[in-house]
Amino acid sequence: MIIIGSLLVVGALVLGWLIARTRPTNGDKIADYANPQRAVVVIDVQEDYTGTGAKPPFPYKDSTLVVQALNDLAKVAAARQVLVIYVRHEFGGILGRAFSIIFSHGTALPGTPGAALDGRLAVGSQPVFTKPSADAFSCAAFEQFLIEHRVNELFLAGLDAEYCVRSTARGALARGYKVNIVSDGILLLAERRRDRLLRQFQREGIRLEASHGCLA
Repeated sequence: MIIIGSLLVVGALVLGWLIARTRPTNGDKIADYANPQRAVVVIDVQEDYTGTGAKPPFPYKDSTLVVQALNDLAKVAAARQVLVIYVRHEFGGILGRAFSIIFSHGTALPGTPGAALDGRLAVGSQPVFTKPSADAFSCAAFEQFLIEHRVNELFLAGLDAEYCVRSTARGALARGYKVNIVSDGILLLAERRRDRLLRQFQREGIRLEASHGCLA
């Protein structure tokens, strides 16, 4: 009975951790900037999820095509002086590690090679931020960077479109950003739900843009 009780407590703690880490964050509304900037934000394209060493159920289907699309988009962004930002996830802390091992196939553990950005990404000298939760705005340094650079419009790409991308989109909307999803730059394990998810994005006021024309 003691063991069962302990397992129930641990389960409740992990569940509470999961709920807290997957919901979008809230924050102050952004200012009405003079000469605002745009930013492409690439979320969680990491070795554990898209790299050659990824373990089942990863790597994501068509990840090679998406990585190439993101690299092409980064080139266009640089030519048009649009910021490109990379965000990666780490499951830190005791509960985070436990969740990763039990429910996320041991991915994105701090200090492991799989937590690094996919080596095929042309990151260069662009900024990289590490987030502790689904919403990229859970990283204070990421949010501050956007404010310091007077960004008011985001083009979100990466994975998983149902979770971290969607949570970041909602966190951005709550702060007053214009939000776009790069439709050919996102990945999700549940591909059968892609069309429904894209329609949901549109209902929430998020624009869908293809990578080849979204920064025109």
